[in-house]
Amino acid sequence: MNPPPANRWRILRRCLVGGAVCLTLIGLFYTEENWRGRRALDECKRDLASRGINMDWAQCIPAPVPTDQNFFGVPQMQSWFVGRGPEGWNDLSRGLSAPFYPGASIDSNTPRLLVAEVAIGLPGTAAPAGAVALRWDDRAAPAQAAALLTNAIGPTARAPRSLIGVGLMLRRPAEVQPARIFLQCQKAPTEKELEEFLPDSILHADPGLPERVLKFEPHGEGAYHVTMPVFATVAECLSWSDGLAPQCALIRQAMQRPHARMQGSYDRPENIPIPNFQSMRSLSQGLGARAQCHFLLGQPEEALRDLTVINDLCRPVLEENQPMTLVSAMIDGAVRGLYASQIADGLRLHAWREPQLAALEEQLKSANVLAPLQQSFQHEPVGDCRLLETTPATPLLRLFAQSYPSVKINGWRELKVSVQGALLPRGWIYQNSVTIAELFADIRGLFDSANQLVFPEKIEEFAKRANAISPWAPYSCLVPLFTPNVLKASQTTAHNQTLLQQALIACALERYRLAHGQYPETLAALSPQFLAEIPHDIIGGQPPHYRRAADGTFVLYSIGWSGRDGGGLRGKSNAEGDWVWPE
Repeated sequence: MNPPPANRWRILRRCLVGGAVCLTLIGLFYTEENWRGRRALDECKRDLASRGINMDWAQCIPAPVPTDQNFFGVPQMQSWFVGRGPEGWNDLSRGLSAPFYPGASIDSNTPRLLVAEVAIGLPGTAAPAGAVALRWDDRAAPAQAAALLTNAIGPTARAPRSLIGVGLMLRRPAEVQPARIFLQCQKAPTEKELEEFLPDSILHADPGLPERVLKFEPHGEGAYHVTMPVFATVAECLSWSDGLAPQCALIRQAMQRPHARMQGSYDRPENIPIPNFQSMRSLSQGLGARAQCHFLLGQPEEALRDLTVINDLCRPVLEENQPMTLVSAMIDGAVRGLYASQIADGLRLHAWREPQLAALEEQLKSANVLAPLQQSFQHEPVGDCRLLETTPATPLLRLFAQSYPSVKINGWRELKVSVQGALLPRGWIYQNSVTIAELFADIRGLFDSANQLVFPEKIEEFAKRANAISPWAPYSCLVPLFTPNVLKASQTTAHNQTLLQQALIACALERYRLAHGQYPETLAALSPQFLAEIPHDIIGGQPPHYRRAADGTFVLYSIGWSGRDGGGLRGKSNAEGDWVWPE
């Protein structure tokens, strides 16, 4: 039975009044939240400004520079070293043929080279003709076997396998005369024991390879053939990289310009140009491989020329561009870490001479990867707050969704983002900006880049506070998307800075050895002739640990992230153990 018309009108009027009340309350809620968020953000900015913390994005934008004085005014520099993705310098290196390239990994198709013939026999048994007898229980036997293998193969060097394969060697495969070793054992060793007897490290190949470099292959009863992948030869590597000589010359010419400002839009943080990581890595690896070739050829001046390009290129591409981003800071640390590792290989081969070592010291003295990281932690929240403050909710959520490669933007997800954006109060976005700004307000206290100090306890405390921020609370739901992994970035950068400082000390030690025939008893002997001041540890600020070893080498290490002296014991990650030279 239908209600009378008067009752129907009464019900409709109550629904309309109720709807109007609900809409009014919703409007008041949004108005209140937007007003509260805007006021909170303005008050936060005033408070930070009174503490000397600038949150004005416009102040972070670099001033324009004349094109003819700009490193990136050279069109090739802009196309090679700016942007995301695999394009850029890689297009050049990929275009060069490299018939000697044996692959980035070791598999059944990788050509192998016979480098040793190993026979097993009982003690007292006569060694086969031409074989060197070694006793399994003799502690000196592994070193003697390694020396025989090294003499057979010739000098080798680690090489970036993404460019030229597993490693580098001076000799051609046809010039290798396999070593002949007769191991006298009471009990025949297993293949695993033989692998430990002749470790991969004697070849100085890339330690990140998925399989062993040296392989023991049974060859009759009680006999083995020891093989290794065919390394790229020095002649082949230089022939390949010579194809990039005109481009390298253009880079050196562009680096003479006094300014570096990437060309692009700086008005919005998400659109600012960033350095191309893959291009920087590819060029640095290529130049590093050339330096390795020159080490093996005994050409330190040519090696210095290649490594100097890596060092000098960091300035315009990674360190001078503002605002500093975490991407730039981390690439800077990675490239300079590779540069220091290449210096270490030259020291291992005793390829450097006094003039080149002195030049390297001057480069290393000014290498500071902590400063870009500290700047990025100051600039990133300014850009984040600017992005939150000026981007409508729906495009903002769409930007977040697109930042995850695994998330596919389909019709349903687009509708979901649109609805969420329409319902999200603007004031909540402002409140998220406040949370980010307040979180990073004291970021400067985590580092002292001017004095080369990092404070792990403060950084770990910061990480705890960042991790404690709830992703479900309305005033902090967006914060995790904007908070970088400060702890891991700091650990990696502190380790890279330590590596650079250790390279500086190692260069001074080699200069001392060239002058006196041996390494000094203490680091104090380096000052002032070979090094004006010994750099202190990044963690703790104490002097690095050094001792001269009995075999004529030395041990050099710094206190790691834990702040505890582990006696020179390496850890499995940058957060563990001591930081030992070389890598």
